[in-house]
Amino acid sequence: MEDIDTIAKRHFMLAESFLQLVENTLIETANTGNIDIYIGPPKTDKEDFRQMTKWSDFRILVPTLFNLFHGIELLMKAANYKVTPPSQMPNHKLSTIFCDFKMNYPNSTELTKILDKYVYPIQADTSVLKVFYLTNGIPDSSQFYEIFRYPFQKDFQKDFDYKDLRSSGKEGMSFFKQIIEDIRVIMKEIKEL
Repeated sequence: MEDIDTIAKRHFMLAESFLQLVENTLIETANTGNIDIYIGPPKTDKEDFRQMTKWSDFRILVPTLFNLFHGIELLMKAANYKVTPPSQMPNHKLSTIFCDFKMNYPNSTELTKILDKYVYPIQADTSVLKVFYLTNGIPDSSQFYEIFRYPFQKDFQKDFDYKDLRSSGKEGMSFFKQIIEDIRVIMKEIKEL
């Protein structure tokens, strides 16, 4: 196994890449106006509409959120690995990883506050995400691998309803800007860990 510093550093680097991808995607979505409808002369080619809406939340927000949460997971794991070596049985449950993070970094209050609202969006001001979690009966982001990766729970007994993440208009634009700002703070705070 690699030394602990190398493991942590490589996790930080990959976390930054995922978070940068999310920031770039949401900046482009905001810059293009989150277009999800077309009003004008009839288009004969569906490709035109697909191109016009390629940065719309109804097309890209679910995979973008997967990348956001994966970046958050990698970030917290990297920070925790600086304090405690990784186990042979990796944990992907964000609430557990976050609990360890808070214990390992009690003075990192600004970063903890930001991470808390993504791990527990029902208790936070992330309105679009909060409504999605409430609609789907999701208590926290611990199962983000399932929530944002598959349309159904593992047993196929319940499907995820993504309507609250699509065509969110002005509220969605505010949510995207909030994520962008949070990522920028996260990137600065990483250097302090």
